[in-house]
Amino acid sequence: MSAAPGLAQQERLLAKGKSVAWHEGMDLRGWYPLYVERGETLADAAICWRDLGKTAFSDAFFVDTLARQPHEERRVCRTPLAALATLGDGLAPDAFIFHVSRCGSTLLSQLLASLPQCIVMSEPPVIDSLLRLHHDGLAGSDNIALLRQAILALGHRRSGTETHFIIKFDCWHIHSLDLLRQAFPGTPCLFVYREPLAVLASHQRQRGPQMVPGMLHPAQLPLPAHQLEPGELDGYTGLVLASLFDAALPHAAAGQLQLIHYKQLPDILFSDVLARFGITATLAQLQAMRARGGVHAKYGTAYHGDPPVTAASGLAAIAAQVQTSYLALEALRTG
Repeated sequence: MSAAPGLAQQERLLAKGKSVAWHEGMDLRGWYPLYVERGETLADAAICWRDLGKTAFSDAFFVDTLARQPHEERRVCRTPLAALATLGDGLAPDAFIFHVSRCGSTLLSQLLASLPQCIVMSEPPVIDSLLRLHHDGLAGSDNIALLRQAILALGHRRSGTETHFIIKFDCWHIHSLDLLRQAFPGTPCLFVYREPLAVLASHQRQRGPQMVPGMLHPAQLPLPAHQLEPGELDGYTGLVLASLFDAALPHAAAGQLQLIHYKQLPDILFSDVLARFGITATLAQLQAMRARGGVHAKYGTAYHGDPPVTAASGLAAIAAQVQTSYLALEALRTG
């Protein structure tokens, strides 16, 4: 199964711009891989790239930065897969951020992205594109190498002054943690999460694509058999959320995930995360980050907390079904 229509359409939209012909030895500094265009065989596949020029990755998500780039500056190029390995001066990732969505992971990545020494890629679609290729059996034995090359390409240094590189994945990529760890076995992994009721309520207000049946490749979001009606989106959201908690639990128990609860943000960044990854910030940078911590990470407006969850929302019973997995993570974090 290939990309669901919504994700495939988004990828195609990212590739709009002036077409630039690729040639052997082409300098791809400042270009970023977007997704894989499939062919009859892996040898026929291509990588679609966008030239970001001087546009910095400072937005909440990778795709938001691409959308902000002026139309007249947008250039696209299609290359063989082998071009992924031609970008030199790439940083190995210092950390992978996994999460359950609507839990503060965007705030964490945005604060890190405010530091000029940090490259932060927030949910770059090329990772999902390569994982779909793997799950469809089209990457063969090259799947780990392609993931590694794509991640290193995302971490290439444009100014030469960058010293740290962090990737925040889409929430469903916690199900692919084993595969990603094969690509970078030594990279520390964080897992950001929150009490189920708050996550469910946020998706009821504005549902993410992973919470809509059929939007994702089924192998990337394995769910138990269920009897939900097609319109039971809150119930489906509960199943997805439970799967994210359950996928994280054995990795956290094995010490492969550092658990971070929503209520620890942003303070844990200053008390633990920066030092853990050897990131040194100036006093002015720290002050700016603390000020930024009071602003909504996605919308840039003052953040005063989420609206209260009403009993009429019907979410309490669904949250109760997820609570056991959530509490198991909490026991590991606080134990």
